[in-house]
This record gives sequence, C-alpha cells and structure tokens, in this order.
Amino acid sequence: MKQWTAYINGQFIANQSAQWMDATYPATGEIVGQVQACTEVDVHDAVHAAKAAFQAWKRTPAYERENYVKKWITLLREEKTYKNIGNLISAEMGKPLEAANNEAFYSADLAEYQSQWARRIDGEIVTSDSTNERILIEKEPLGVVAIIVPWNFPIYVLTRKVIPALIAGNTVVIKPSVKSPISALAIAELFHQAGFPAGVVNVVTGSDDIVGEALTSSEVNMITFTGSTRVGKKIMEKASQKMIRVSLELGGKAPAIVMPDADLNLAVQAIKGGRLSNSGQVCSNTERVYVHESIAQAFIEKIVAAFQDVQVADGRLQPNAEVASLVSKADATRINTMVQTAVVQGATIACGGHIMHELGDSFYAPTILTNCYQQMDIVQQEVFGPVLPILTFKTIDEAIALANDSDYGLTSNIYTNSYQSVMKLTKELEFGEVYVNRQQGEAYQGYHAGWKKSGIGGDDGKHGFEEFLQQKTVYLAFE
Repeated sequence: MKQWTAYINGQFIANQSAQWMDATYPATGEIVGQVQACTEVDVHDAVHAAKAAFQAWKRTPAYERENYVKKWITLLREEKTYKNIGNLISAEMGKPLEAANNEAFYSADLAEYQSQWARRIDGEIVTSDSTNERILIEKEPLGVVAIIVPWNFPIYVLTRKVIPALIAGNTVVIKPSVKSPISALAIAELFHQAGFPAGVVNVVTGSDDIVGEALTSSEVNMITFTGSTRVGKKIMEKASQKMIRVSLELGGKAPAIVMPDADLNLAVQAIKGGRLSNSGQVCSNTERVYVHESIAQAFIEKIVAAFQDVQVADGRLQPNAEVASLVSKADATRINTMVQTAVVQGATIACGGHIMHELGDSFYAPTILTNCYQQMDIVQQEVFGPVLPILTFKTIDEAIALANDSDYGLTSNIYTNSYQSVMKLTKELEFGEVYVNRQQGEAYQGYHAGWKKSGIGGDDGKHGFEEFLQQKTVYLAFE
C-alpha cells in the first residue's frame, strides 16, 4: 500500500514520527492508500516556505509564471497521467471512473484558459485634479494564499483556485479534504516535475481540527475555500481576526422553475442531470423544483420515469454509471433520515427513498418526493444527494417568491419558451447564476459566485482571477 507524504518547500517530506490516515473507497470500505497526518509544525513549515518564496515568485515575469503552468498542463494531459489521477479520484471518493477521468482531463483545459491571464493583468490611468499629476491604479499579488479544497471535485476545484493564484504571482498552501487527499498529492508531484521553485506550491494533508485550524490561523494573506456554509462561517471568523481576504464558495439549494410553456422533455432531462450529476453531490445541483400546476402531473410522470431508468452501480466496476456510491455510509444515512423526515411531514415518495443495501451501505436510490411544501426541511436544507422534492405554483410571482425563499443563492434554473418570462425571472431571481433551458455547468470564462449564504467572492473568468490581486494607487506628480 502506498503512503503519500506532504509536499513542503519543494520536497515530499514525512516527519520521522509521522502519523498516517487511511484513504478508503466508500463503496466497499477498502483501504486504497495512506496519507500523512500533518501536524501544526508541518503547516507552519509550509506557510513559512510559501512566504520565503513569495518575493522571488512575485518578481518572476508573468509570462514565465505562465510557462511553468504550461509545463504542468502538458504533464497532466498525458493519458497515463490523467487516467492515473482519475483512478485516484474514483478510489478515494467514489466517483464513477469515467467521470473521474474527465475531471482530471478537463482540469488541464481549465488551467490552460486561466494561464492566459498572465498577459492580461491590467491597471488604470485615472485623470487627476492637477494637470501636473498622473494617477495609476496597479494590480499586485496578495502573498501567501491558503487553498482549502472539497472532496466532490478534488482536482477541478484545486485547479480552479491554484492556477489563477500562481499566475497572479501568489504562492500557495493547499489543504485537500480528508475524504480525497491522495489525488491532490498526485497533482503536487506534477508541480514538482514541472520545476516550480521550492515553496511556491505546498500541500499539507490532515484533519480539519489540526491542519485546517492551523492553516486558517496562520500568517497567510488570503483564504479561498469551497465547501459547506457551516465551515465557511468558521473560516470567515478566523480571517476577520487577522483582517485577511476570503473567497468562499459555499452551499446551495438551487431551484428549478418549470413554466407552463416549457419543453417538458428538455426540462426533465436537464433537471435529471442537474440533480444526479456526481451522485447529487454538487453545491450547484438542482435541489428543488417548482412546476406550474397545469403541467405538474405530466412533469412528475416524466421525471419519475427518468429517475427510475437511472443506472446505479459501483463506479469502478461500471465506469459510466450515472449514479454511484456517495462519499460515505454516513452520508447515505443522513440523506435517508432527511427523506423519512419529509415523509413524516407529509411528502410522498414517488420513487426511490431508500439506501440500496444490495449494492452497499453508501448507495442511495435516485428519489422523487411529491406533495412537498415550502416549510419542509427537505425544501429548505441542502440535501447533497440524489433526492428531488417537487412543489407546484400558480403564478410567476409565486414561483419567484418560493424560489427566493432560501438562505442560499448560488444557482437557479428556468424552463420556459416565453421571452417575457425569461426577462422577468432572470431579473428577479436572487442567485449568482441563472441557467435558462439548460443544465447547470459553469464556463471557464464565466463567474461562479453565490449570493446570500452561498458565499463571498467567486471563481472563474476575469472576476475570479482578480480575486487573487490587490490594487495599489500611485500618484505621480511632476513639474
């Protein structure tokens, strides 16, 4: 069994007294590797290395930083490499192998787009009140960026954050989730092979209580995090004590509104994909549907049939499975409790509604709940699994009010062929992203950011890149 060690200051180093954590395949409980359980000292060493490397990296011309990233991209795009990393992703968090390979492969495409910002770091010249002065607004890197990565897209989200941070001139300390640490260390090997200077990229693995606490309490200049709202609040509290920047992409409770003139077949397929992708474990997934009462019965019949037709399987044995193991048995139990609570509150299980013990204790059947109402826990709380509650509405204003009645504001969906409905809904929905007649899925050049308790700041595109820069105003007086 391979043991994976932390990557600090250009070396894979394990302390002589290092403790080890098991990484397990959630579908079977098989131990697939061990990673170093870092200590507070390890985190301190990683942050110190990043701080020591920052000035030289900052002064490295942006196009040279881009060249380092291009070497990394070339390594990642090698078929043997991205499939190996895909296998690791699948093994540690249960994602079907084909989807895991795609995650690794498309991470290289994302990095290629992000690397091109190297020659697009621009500033402004602002007119002064004096004719003998010029005002310049320049953009500079922040320093050391702490990057805390979730388990559901362990490499894509890592890439989404680390590449723009590096291109901007920052150095980084990465903490992967305890549920998916191995793939991040495999990515660290590629940074090492690409020749990045020591200390520019560091990866520490371990528990949230020890490593996460030490990293968020350390002398970093920014914390960027994707994960739950609960943890995001804790990180924000930590950051506020040191007055450092945060970028937080947190939970979601995405609504889908199906208007009476919608293409039902399109809506059903898009909502199915938008609910069940990654076995329902995506913060931007469709979490609740509001369908106009005039078409509700037809829609429900179609969506139930679509869910019943879904292939659920072990994602390593069936690489193209639509739904596979959840990340843990505990998650399957948690989701089942939410479903049974919904039934007690009055919901009806139209399909699914149970743990698929014949496959394993971490598999949950794709589930449709009808007869739901707005105050139900399952309508208000993030499920993060393959469960979809369906509600009805009478008017477009009612649909807007119901959709906006949430603590979350990450993504939303509209299904309609009416220009007027599109204009009204896109204007009045309180979400950072609105998808019209399509499944969720962010573009590299877009901006993935939530409103309300779904986060602060965001990722992707120009605006995501500029999260990793700060402004300096220079007043140039002359005679």
